[in-house]
Amino acid sequence: MSETREPSVNGALGSVRQLEGALEATSATRAASEARLEEARANASRLLAAARDDAAAAAAERRRVVLGAAEDDAAEISRQGEESAARVLADARPGSAAVVEAALALILPAASASEA
Repeated sequence: MSETREPSVNGALGSVRQLEGALEATSATRAASEARLEEARANASRLLAAARDDAAAAAAERRRVVLGAAEDDAAEISRQGEESAARVLADARPGSAAVVEAALALILPAASASEA
């Protein structure tokens, strides 16, 4: 009876060894897949960080350009305001002088009459 059992035991051992081999191969494949997945995640993380840095740099450049244009506009508005103020002042000076002379003429005769 031992002869009939030996082939079935050998067959069972062979099947177990085959299953162990398949499990080891699956485990090795899974470990390799997990390593590739971890590498892909690290690459994606680096790419995302680089994209964020690029976006921040582009936004800073846009802000710099907009602020530069705003400063130029403000300087032009200020220049135009100064020109307008100078014209108004130039136009007002002759009128102011006439008003001052008229006021003095009203005050001075009154002062001379009160002294008399």
